[in-house]
Amino acid sequence: MESEKDYVILRKTITTLSTSFIVAYLLAITGPVLQLIEGEEISDNTGIGMAGWLLVYLFYVGAIIAVYGNFVSVILDTIRKKWFSKMRWLFVFFHGMLGLVNGIFFQDIHLAYYGMVAAMLYACIDWWVERRIDREKSTKVLLIIPLILLLLSWSILEAISPNLPSFTKEDAIEFATSGEGTDIDLFPDKAGTWKGTFQGYQIKRKTRAKKLNKEFYLVTFEEKWTKGKQKGRYVMSYKVDRSSVSGYGGSGTIPPYYEKVLEQ
Repeated sequence: MESEKDYVILRKTITTLSTSFIVAYLLAITGPVLQLIEGEEISDNTGIGMAGWLLVYLFYVGAIIAVYGNFVSVILDTIRKKWFSKMRWLFVFFHGMLGLVNGIFFQDIHLAYYGMVAAMLYACIDWWVERRIDREKSTKVLLIIPLILLLLSWSILEAISPNLPSFTKEDAIEFATSGEGTDIDLFPDKAGTWKGTFQGYQIKRKTRAKKLNKEFYLVTFEEKWTKGKQKGRYVMSYKVDRSSVSGYGGSGTIPPYYEKVLEQ
């Protein structure tokens, strides 16, 4: 090792990454595991959901450990080496006590316990990493095993969770027409055509959907109107998938009677 500073940075980096991942993983997997233990039906794509929550927890847990955890650990390290070099258990104990601060700060007893356990886990991993580095042995196992565990858990949860039902044209139209307070309110909420009159205007409104690729559709709302020699056409199109609706374009002119129709 080039210097004591490099040694400490390497040790704390490995410890931070490992502890953050383990804690985030345990928090993310707890929900699905409890559902399985209690015999509850798990939701669609539970594995993907678990991985998503892991990233969320990893962000917050990692930030706390990187800033507060390492700050506390470096101070306790200095004290231990100066006065309690052979009392490593005391080092772990004080990490746990100072880990309670998160719960006190947020006034949540559960966060206090989580913080204490995470801090003690950090101290134990740091101890192990220090011994491995001092003996010039690899610490890669701390990064490899969590990744294997995540992939295994994700695979199992995906295998046992029900798949999402197919997203059909009907679903796309229903999603596109689910809002309120827009011109789309006037159109059929299913594929088809509506005909009617308003203040002398002969009106025809048509809703249709076209599949662009797997579970991705172009939903189009078309309106035609005539009144004597007046006639017009108004088209609005939207790209729709399972989770979003985005404007694709439009053409024509807004019918002159829209404002009065929407007021009704």
